[in-house]
Parts: sequence; structure tokens; C-alpha cells
Amino acid sequence: MRTCSRTLVLLRIQAAATLLCAAAILATSPPAHAAGAADREYQEAVQAFRAGRTSDAFGRFIDLANRGDVDAARIALFMHSYGPVLFGKQWDAGSQDVAYWTTLLRDSGTTARAMPEFVPTELNLGKGKVRPAPAKPRVLPEVSNVAKN
Repeated sequence: MRTCSRTLVLLRIQAAATLLCAAAILATSPPAHAAGAADREYQEAVQAFRAGRTSDAFGRFIDLANRGDVDAARIALFMHSYGPVLFGKQWDAGSQDVAYWTTLLRDSGTTARAMPEFVPTELNLGKGKVRPAPAKPRVLPEVSNVAKN
């Protein structure tokens, strides 16, 4: 009889601990619609950039970056740093924003979003047909050859 009641107590403690862990996970995780909204906003920023609306895209990326989006922070930093050279535009960002984005990148490791597969295309103007170019193997120089140069 004692063994049965002890087992029952242990099962109740285990069930309570499981319930407590599940509640903690649900309380700390963002709602599913929030992650979907951030991804949707990120895609809208990417589409604005691809459409040539770089100022609009920069504004969208900094908004996402200031909310902790690592990929948006990476792009916002790039656009802020290289805007005058590559786009002929100087976008303003506060030093605190830039410091926050840099911290996000430093602490993030790799990107959270999957990168799209890049398949190079070879344009044959005479044939009018586009086909994927074969991947060319890269030959890396040996360490001794680099040291000689």
C-alpha cells in the first residue's frame, strides 16, 4: 500500500512539473502570428529593396532591426555603411541604433532565416534559351603558394 501511494505522489509531482515547464515555454515564446508578421514584414522590405525603393526598404529594415531581427539588422548596417558608395544615398541612423544592430549581429551567430539557393544562369543571346551554368570548381592555393606571393 505504501509503494502504491508513493508512486501516485511521484506521478503527481511529475505531472505538475511537466505542466509547469509547458506553461513556462508558452509564456516565454512569441505568439505564432508574431513570428509570421515579422517574416511578412521582412519579405515586404526585401521586395521594396528589389523594386528599387531603397529608402523605403531601409526604413522597414531598421524598424525590424530595432525590434531584434538579426537579418534586418545585418542589412540595415550594410545599407547604412555602404549607402553613399553603392546607392548614392546617405541614410541616417542613430549611434545607439548602430551599436544595438552591431550587438545583435555579434551575439547572433548565423542567420535565422534560410538563405535562398542561388543558381547562376548563363545567358546565350544567340539561342534565346536560359539554362543553369555548371558550377566551376574553385582551386584554392596551397599555404606555401600564398606565402611565396
